[in-house]
Amino acid sequence: MSSAPIPLAEAAPPASAPVVRKFKASDLPLGSAKRTAIENLATVFKKKGGYDAERQQVWAKFETSDFEAQITKEILRVAEQELERNSHQLLHLERGKAAALIDGALERSGIYQDAEKVIAGLIDAKAIEAQLRELRRVEIGEEAAEEERLRGSKTDEEYAADTAARREERERVREELRQVEEKKRQLEEA
Repeated sequence: MSSAPIPLAEAAPPASAPVVRKFKASDLPLGSAKRTAIENLATVFKKKGGYDAERQQVWAKFETSDFEAQITKEILRVAEQELERNSHQLLHLERGKAAALIDGALERSGIYQDAEKVIAGLIDAKAIEAQLRELRRVEIGEEAAEEERLRGSKTDEEYAADTAARREERERVREELRQVEEKKRQLEEA
């Protein structure tokens, strides 16, 4: 992965870009067995040090790039602006409350979101996926893990096509049942 700096302005999506929601396993319509498998896999990944190792790698990349300096500069700029704009109130509040007000200004400025995007760009998702797949292979075996990988590698279009095919099949079965019921009713009336 390249550690070339990305200007903070480029890290933020354009104002017209749709917001992509990040789902947690608990947000997804999964059965209890799948949810438990996911939670167990996450626990094993953390216990084997995968999470900590990835976090340390991302932090090292962040510190060696100029992202940290850019973000620090932006945080100081916004904090100074907030202090100039609202100095009387900020200087007379207790330290924690003043910090919370400045934190709110930073949140509204989008600096935190920019930093999150930069950091997300430093995460090696393919390496994490490879580690998780290896842990899963050990847990359930090569064949079952490969089946899971294939099911999980479907594109959105493939999922949509599968869903449409299942919906059409259910409708076909319902129609057949309606016809059988109709014939039954006709025979009973005759």
